[in-house]
Amino acid sequence: MEKPKEVVHVRARRGQATDSHSLAERVRRGKINERLRCLQDIVPGCYKTMGMALMLDEIINYVQSLQNQVEFLSMKLTAASTYYDFNSESDAMERMQRGKAEEAKELERLMREGYVGIGGVACFHSSSTY
Repeated sequence: MEKPKEVVHVRARRGQATDSHSLAERVRRGKINERLRCLQDIVPGCYKTMGMALMLDEIINYVQSLQNQVEFLSMKLTAASTYYDFNSESDAMERMQRGKAEEAKELERLMREGYVGIGGVACFHSSSTY
């Protein structure tokens, strides 16, 4: 019978991983830290001296405030659009009414001068007699 081979455990030096799981974990942490640094650059009030939990709280608050601003500005835009559309419609109505009033005045003038009969039909009256 053969003796079982002894497994030799080699302790890695500090900062150096020995197995693939540890290496994968180191890469994962590196990516997370890189993304956190990007967020620190973008979000006001995030400092390198903050702990991760505090930094994430700051980021959450900032994103929520941005969401509130978007909602507020959307409501403002909707109100402004409604106001603009209402004014456009009322301006168009006003222009149309002015146009109708001007047409009525012109029709009245033509009637006085004898060029238009009842119902707005043009008929020329001769002032001369046959």
